[in-house]
Amino acid sequence: MTYDLSEFKNKKLALVLSGGVVKAAAWHIGVTLALEELGFTLLSNKDTNETENAIKRSLEIGTYVGSSAGAMISILLACGYTPQEIINGAFGLTKGNMRKLSYRDMFYLHKRKSRPKNKELFHPLDEFPQFIKQLLNPFMSFPGLFSTEGVRRYLLDGILDVDTFEKFKPDLFVVGTQLDHSQKTIFGRYNYPNPSHDATAIYQTGVKVSDAAAASMSVPPFYAPYPIKNPTTGGTDYYIDGEIRETLSTHVAEDNGCDIIISSWTHTPYHYHDEVGSLINYGLPSIAIQSIYLLIQKKIVASRAKRATGIDILNTVSEYMKQEKLSTAHRRDIMAILERKLNINPNVKLIDIYPDHHDYKLFFANSFSLNPKVASNAVKAGYKRAMQILSQPEFL
Repeated sequence: MTYDLSEFKNKKLALVLSGGVVKAAAWHIGVTLALEELGFTLLSNKDTNETENAIKRSLEIGTYVGSSAGAMISILLACGYTPQEIINGAFGLTKGNMRKLSYRDMFYLHKRKSRPKNKELFHPLDEFPQFIKQLLNPFMSFPGLFSTEGVRRYLLDGILDVDTFEKFKPDLFVVGTQLDHSQKTIFGRYNYPNPSHDATAIYQTGVKVSDAAAASMSVPPFYAPYPIKNPTTGGTDYYIDGEIRETLSTHVAEDNGCDIIISSWTHTPYHYHDEVGSLINYGLPSIAIQSIYLLIQKKIVASRAKRATGIDILNTVSEYMKQEKLSTAHRRDIMAILERKLNINPNVKLIDIYPDHHDYKLFFANSFSLNPKVASNAVKAGYKRAMQILSQPEFL
């Protein structure tokens, strides 16, 4: 099949990758494999031909926004590893330039116990039966079972040639969530103003890429919050998973002036299948995953619905003003005011690549598995779905 992607040519393109542990990382790789096959190029630090770079490649993706596992893949792509190299190297399919990611890297034990300033303030097991206190009390003093320090060391062990955002050729952004504030932090090279839709989100420069990645991947309660020295205050801020406050930070790509934003995510809830039955029969893990996916998908769907409603309002008002024969200048001014108030740029196109509800095999796949076969299935699913979505009529 021949794909006509003229709509994408000579536009500023962004790739936004969500979290979801190893399964999501493998899915993202499948999506990028499809993008490469379709003719998209992924700007990276390994692009050395200055003449070629001076003449912007017509289907070049030059902005990466990543959270959690999506941060890891964004960093690897920005470094210059191809999707195939990531598959072969990180998952150990073949020996190459990239060291295989190990369970020791992923499950680096967190050894620090909490040291509360006020020990009398918080007693989560008060009023619980004694046997529950005895069962849970040993875990109460730990902020997390594991640390993302292992992943940070993995990145520094021959993966990253540079560890500062400013030295990356593509625009790279990594998203984290501050533990002790209602604040999302976007780490990168640009100190943009607070996003207009969320005054509690900030851009922060001066943080190492490896630290930003470790912060973004600190998913509670598995991983302890990751400490980062604040370059402005000199104090230590603790960070947790980048998608806690907002899933898919597409606004970062918009702030960076992108025209088309391709988002990849895996949080599709299970829908009942006769051959599978109800999740009640598959135990607590499947129910917990479904609950998380329902929560995350709702946030994404609500965000997209809000945007669609805003665009519909803009189109309706624009059509009304044309019918009433308002001057072009007045229409332009009114539309600009509405776009600002609604926080919508109708010229930006969003494309979501996510699993179909019928893909229950991907839903049940182990999110933490480094098994090459499990990863390969997720890669194939991401590739197939990306090709399917980008073959829809609006892109042909």
